[in-house]
Amino acid sequence: LAELKTETLEKLYNRKIRISVSNLDIPPALPGMVKEGIKGLVDVAVAPKFDMDLEMIYESDGKPGRLQAVETAESPINRHPVTGLPVWFSNAHNHARKLRDRRPCGVPEVGMTEVFYADSMEPLSLEDCLEIKRASEKHITALSMEPGDVLLVDNYRALHGRDVFQGDRFHAVTWFTWDQNDQWRGDERRIVEKNAFNQAINQMMDWLPKDFESNQS
Repeated sequence: LAELKTETLEKLYNRKIRISVSNLDIPPALPGMVKEGIKGLVDVAVAPKFDMDLEMIYESDGKPGRLQAVETAESPINRHPVTGLPVWFSNAHNHARKLRDRRPCGVPEVGMTEVFYADSMEPLSLEDCLEIKRASEKHITALSMEPGDVLLVDNYRALHGRDVFQGDRFHAVTWFTWDQNDQWRGDERRIVEKNAFNQAINQMMDWLPKDFESNQS
């Protein structure tokens, strides 16, 4: 958090951010009633996959006919639940389109993400994206892992990611909470079941081509 420029922090804290997590391009000329029906259907199918509150918005990135699943407005700056210290708690560096388009990416368009200023729904400026990237990458520590290794990460204290690799990757992820502090746990419980529509979307994602060329310019 201390690495970021003060003016960038103030802007993002005041304006907050929203992240789109999925795109679906449909013919722009479809009747409004049909569009609303598609929106409702996608809402039912997509929201359980991400286990978060999402709003289905048409053309938030300006592309005609594009339906995007967008997170609610959040501040990228939060307080650590134990220490109470301000921390950067956001993966904007991973989801900003201006940064993703500059590195190898095998994600099909339906799964591409974008980061917006919450008050205007404009994508983050290149200047802000590069500042977030600079601060995020300044203290990278590489960790080689072997099959069977377990890595515990405090998401409030560290950003984490992986480098480019070849072959298949099999890994499991779990989240831990503090059981002795009920106020940290909350009372929301979501049971996610993969229905037939959800399975069809997963199969479509596997079928789509993923051999994109990165734009390093």
